[in-house]
Amino acid sequence: MLELSDLEVTHQRSAAVARALADAKRLCVLQCLGEGELSVRDLSERVGCHVPNMSQHLAVLRNSGLVLTRRDGNVIYYRLADTRILEACRLLQSISG
Repeated sequence: MLELSDLEVTHQRSAAVARALADAKRLCVLQCLGEGELSVRDLSERVGCHVPNMSQHLAVLRNSGLVLTRRDGNVIYYRLADTRILEACRLLQSISG
């Protein structure tokens, strides 16, 4: 079986993060989470996205390691995995003009 080098693994992770950031709604979600932990419903209202669609966006962000979750009863709360994510979002906005 062929093993990936550390550099290849790093590139794959970076590509997954880039794909997660390649959506306007997800960028908005990350900016909202920059203000603090929020539930799926709260995020849906703030971003203007139906809950099922929001759940799909959050799954992409979670799978790429950009957000973390916490369950409280039936409610799942999301938060940024790393505050440097906001710096990446600002850099993207700066580059895009």
